[in-house]
Amino acid sequence: MGEPSRAGEWPEVLEPSGVPEPSGPLQPTPPPEMLEGLLSQRFGPLPRPATIARLRRSPEGGYEPTGDPAEVLQRRQAANAKERERIRNLNSGFSQLRTLVPLMPRDRRPSKADTLRAAAQYIRLLWGVLQDTGGCQVGSQN
Repeated sequence: MGEPSRAGEWPEVLEPSGVPEPSGPLQPTPPPEMLEGLLSQRFGPLPRPATIARLRRSPEGGYEPTGDPAEVLQRRQAANAKERERIRNLNSGFSQLRTLVPLMPRDRRPSKADTLRAAAQYIRLLWGVLQDTGGCQVGSQN
């Protein structure tokens, strides 16, 4: 099962329509069932995803998983989604800050550190302008 017919060639793989894939410089990838067998023959047992579970210490001194793995996976996926949203919001905030700070290098996209440095420099500049001009008096009408 799954042996190349000639050096580097795989048996013809049919598309769902029943029409063979066009041959070109790239060879078609064998079906997953065949590929798993080939890889395990060549490299030994394939790695399996680790179980995600909380562990409890057993009386014998070992550890055993507790809880429903599906529930743990669902919580992990929810936490990952929240983290992606947090990062998206953070990046959006940096993008908005870049548009407000005039002292940004325009030759390349500034890093987050560049953005924070330029924002701090701009705030110091504005503070200096306020100090030099007497500042803005609270309650005064200008």
